[in-house]
This record gives sequence, C-alpha cells and structure tokens, in this order.
Amino acid sequence: MTTTADPVLDPDSADLAERGQTKPRRGFRLPIFRLIPGPLSKEQLKSSSLGPVARRQPPKRNKWLDRWGWYEVRAEGAWTSTRQAEALNVATMRRSVRTEGLMTGLNKISQSMVITDPFELYGAEIENINVAVVGDIGKAKSSLIKTALCWRQLALWRQVVVIDKKRQGNRGGEYGVIADALGVASIRFRPGQGGARLNLLDPAISTGSARVDGVTPAGQETLVAAVIEDTMSRPLVETEIAALNLALRLVNERAIRDEREPDLIELSDQLLNPGDDTGAVFGPIWDRESARWGRDPGLALRRLCEGDLKGLVDGATSPEIRAALEYPFVHFDVSDLPTKGPALRVIMTVINTWLANVLAARAAEHEQTLLLVEESWHVAEGSTGKVFRDNMKLSRGLGLSTVSAFHHISDQPKNSPARALMQEAGIVFLYGQDRVEDAQETVDMYHLPPGSVEIIMSLPKGHCLVKYGKADPILMEHVRSDIEIELTDTDEVIKGVAA
Repeated sequence: MTTTADPVLDPDSADLAERGQTKPRRGFRLPIFRLIPGPLSKEQLKSSSLGPVARRQPPKRNKWLDRWGWYEVRAEGAWTSTRQAEALNVATMRRSVRTEGLMTGLNKISQSMVITDPFELYGAEIENINVAVVGDIGKAKSSLIKTALCWRQLALWRQVVVIDKKRQGNRGGEYGVIADALGVASIRFRPGQGGARLNLLDPAISTGSARVDGVTPAGQETLVAAVIEDTMSRPLVETEIAALNLALRLVNERAIRDEREPDLIELSDQLLNPGDDTGAVFGPIWDRESARWGRDPGLALRRLCEGDLKGLVDGATSPEIRAALEYPFVHFDVSDLPTKGPALRVIMTVINTWLANVLAARAAEHEQTLLLVEESWHVAEGSTGKVFRDNMKLSRGLGLSTVSAFHHISDQPKNSPARALMQEAGIVFLYGQDRVEDAQETVDMYHLPPGSVEIIMSLPKGHCLVKYGKADPILMEHVRSDIEIELTDTDEVIKGVAA
C-alpha cells in the first residue's frame, strides 16, 4: 500500500486565484493523501490516469510578511513586555518558603521576605554560622549589621557583643546610640590610664585545660605568645616558648595562692629575672643557659606594658567588663585606640579570646551569641589575627556567630588571612563596589554567575546580593523600621547636626 499526494489540492497560484485570494495564507497546509492499492510499476504509473506530476514553483512571498517572519520560524526572539512575562515568574524564580528566623529584607525579584538568620539557617542551608559583609564605603553595610544582626537579635534573647572602632562624633563608637537606647553602659578603652582594662592573663582565659564538650579556645599560652610575636615581628623559637610557658605557670600559681589576678608586668619580671631554682626544670646541663631564654620575650612584654598597651591589658580586669555579660548587649568601644601599632589588634584579639573562653565555660547553657567586628581587617593579619581566626572555627561548639565587615577584597593579597575570613563565612552580604577590579574580585571569590560584575557595580544604597550555602545569590533590599532608621543615622557630623 503506497500513498501519493493529490496534485489538485496543492495551494499554487492558480488555486488561490480560483478561491479569490491574492495573498498567501500564513503558515502552510498539510497535503491530503489518496490511498492507492499496492505499489505501482513505472509502466503502471505512465498508464495511470494521474499521469506524471510536474514540479511547480513555490508561491511568491510577500516581502512585508517575509520580513516579519510570517512563513518560517526565526532564530531571534520576539519582542514582548513585562506584562506578558509575569506568568513566567512562577516557573523561573526561586521563591523562599522559609518562615523561621528574623526577616532581613525583601527579595527584589519576587518581593518575598528574605531570612538570613544564621542560627535558623544552620543545619538546613549552612554549616558555618559566621557572617561576612563586603562592600564599598557608604553602601549601608553598617545599617544592615546594626539592625538585622544586632537590634533584631535582641528580640529573641540572644546576646550581642560589639567591638566598635568607628567613631561617631563626641559620643565615641557608632553603637553608643544603641547602648544608650537600651540603657547599657559602654565599655571604653583608652590609651594610657582612665579607660577599661581587660587582663591578658585573666583567669577566665584557660591555661591549657579542656573545656566543656571538648571545645578549647585559645588559652593564655597561645594568646601571650601571639602578642609577643607581633611585637617582635618574628616567631618565637622553642627555647623562648619553653621559658614563656614555665613563667606563665609560676606566675599563675603564685596568683592563685595569693587570691589575686596575675598581670603582664609580673610575667615580664619572671622572664627577665627567673629564680635560681627555675633552671632545674630544664635539667642540670641547661640550668644556667635557660636563664637567658626569656630575655627577648620579657623585654617585648615590658615595652608593651610601658608603651602601646599601657592601661589596656597590663592589670586586673575592670569590674564593668565582668558584669557586662549579664546584659544582652555588650558594647566594647575601642574608637579611641590608634589604628597604627599593635594596640587595636591586641585588644580585639584579647576580647575575642576572653569571650570564647567565657562562652566555653558556660556551654551547657546553650546560649546564642553574636560578635560584631566592623573593622575586621585589623584582626586578619599577624599572630594575633591567627588566634582570632582559630577561635572563629569553634563557632558551632560555642554558639558564637562572628560578623565581620570588609571594604575591598582586591586590597588584600591572594593568600591574605582576611580573604580566608571572607571565604569561610556561611552567609555573605555583597554590597556595591565602585571599581571594576573590586567587583571582579568579589565575583571570582564567591563564584557568582555571569553578569554579576555589572550588577554589583550598579547596586544602589541599601541593596545587596545575599549568598548563603550553595544557594544562588538573592538580590535583596534591606528594610528598616522607623526606630531603626533613627538608630542607624550616622550623618549628623557631616550635616552639622548636634549629637
């Protein structure tokens, strides 16, 4: 059985004329087939009433219809409008169905709320509860941190600890406004005397003993060694480490017997003037020589106590610091400390280490705490910076989420510890960058999709890309309440408004 097309029904020009049509119809017509019983030979085909079918020319196309793709499908897409494309949103966008946690802002694509609560996202979306905020100056990074990661967290009875370096008028640090609103006193560190003091040898900082649940933050040995290394600009050798650890043990034992806190001056004296019996610890061969092993570390500590760190970490911890953790909001104001020199980095690292040890000691209480550090590049470098980063790796065991803020990724070398802090964060807020190289570095670090460079450079103030876990980045607009707008206003000095 074979089929042949009926030539009478071909839509040629003659047929069109008979039907009174002068223009071809859009599209094409399927041919109508006539059934012929059995296959036909050439002789049968010649003698058939059908006869040979002459090949006819295709109908002439109208040039205007041809231009607009009337006859065949064109590769280019057709023009449309946003009204027609609304139906596609449901199928293409990634709509969040999460309702647990604190709202941060609005998804600019779907207008749904965005939740970036590190404690609620943990286990489902992220495995690291640390947060990084990256963006140029004036893009409203501080507003996000002060609201979503500070003010709103207090509503869930979480504790927020701030190390505040950014000065705001005569009040001191920027977070002083929040402290005043909550009725909490700020803890201000000042060079020399007259400010708060956090003892580098505070008994709350462990001396090598394990903590609850196996969580062991940096102890006195690690912290003091890091401070000395940054001061001497070189790592300690084994003999110096041995002398330092022995001096620390002896100083702490005397303080416990006298029921007081040890201090750095006492440790420096122990290193520079060890007792006659201390050399016996290292054996008779090294008895006399071991007395010299603590010379350089002792001199470095003495220089710090009489210079950069005077009145900051060289005495007993101030009572207001010990009482601070009884409040949900703790404000460490370090805006008076100089940016140059080791003082600022040492204070930030000591606060971080002290807090980590206190949280480890009360780990059974299962408290959730956030540590906010906006000027984070200060704690990214050097030996003290390494202590800070190591403590961040214990975030899950401590219930401590560290929020770090940075300006430009391109300012940091490829192997910079600051880049490690930004890369290891479980939640990242990426604000606008004005320079192409900064935007490109951001895209490369976080493996953002093509076209993200232009998006980052065009982000208006208060808008950012949010990336957490392996999810695609979300274009978010940060939303603030009236009271949050008032608390986050930092333009009073520029506008000449009295504080």
